Amino acid sequence: MTLIEKLRAGTPTLSFELFPPKNPAGWGTLYSTLGEISKLASDYISVTYGAGGTTRQKTVELVARIQGELGIESMAHLTCVGHSRDEIGDILSSLEKSGIQNVLALRGDPPKGDSRFKPHPDGFGHASDLISFIRQNSNLQIGCAFYPEKHMEAASLDQDLAFLKLKQDQGAQFAISQLFFDNENFYRFRDKAAGLGIHLPLVAGIMPVLEVKQLDRFKELSGCVIPPRLVEFLNNGSEADVVNRGVEFATMQCEDLLKNGIAGIHFYSLNRAHSSARITENLRARGYFSVSKKT
Repeated sequence: MTLIEKLRAGTPTLSFELFPPKNPAGWGTLYSTLGEISKLASDYISVTYGAGGTTRQKTVELVARIQGELGIESMAHLTCVGHSRDEIGDILSSLEKSGIQNVLALRGDPPKGDSRFKPHPDGFGHASDLISFIRQNSNLQIGCAFYPEKHMEAASLDQDLAFLKLKQDQGAQFAISQLFFDNENFYRFRDKAAGLGIHLPLVAGIMPVLEVKQLDRFKELSGCVIPPRLVEFLNNGSEADVVNRGVEFATMQCEDLLKNGIAGIHFYSLNRAHSSARITENLRARGYFSVSKKT
């Protein structure tokens, strides 16, 4: 069963996001994380793409290795940043030759030191343009991103919804959300999307909190809403217990999403799977996610 078939089957998918390390020490941590994730019977693993395409080759190699050696369906991120059409075409060919069937098409963030996104002179300025190119030049299944609480550069939530509709019209087949902590905002976005004819499976992106100080960084990078009840929950005890409370909060968040018909749960694991694994086991104990892999 392909990823799209899984997402459309009505049973929530389970997935994890990793990134290619920038130094040798990070690879040991990554392989330890992969060992842990391989036991969780996930539906797929996604691998990110560095700003400016800095990990381009590592991303292709890593998704191929995960899928080939671990037998877990993999998805490569692909951004517009710093690439011409020909270069993107080469990446698509490399992915297909490696047996990869899925790609997450993103505009991408500006390279470090730049405050604004600058498209390549022979590249793309929007994720929707990249999606159209992928659809016309490959047989890959295409995912995209969405922001249930509005992208920081969007003028309004309605404008963001219009962008998601455009991505769907250009060929996107599913969408994964930016991290969020208030499910009501996700449901509001989902209901508005349905009213506009957006029928993409919408997967919830979940970030387990490891430290309270992360919250300000999350808000700065993504513009996500930090509910006061989350801060209060995390601070209700010793600092050493924040990881456990982060797991507990994310478990409650995921259970509510699953009860409300979410297409899937996608954990932003940051190459540290321990909290995500604990949340997954908590959800399994409550009757969610089969231990055996879907085929």
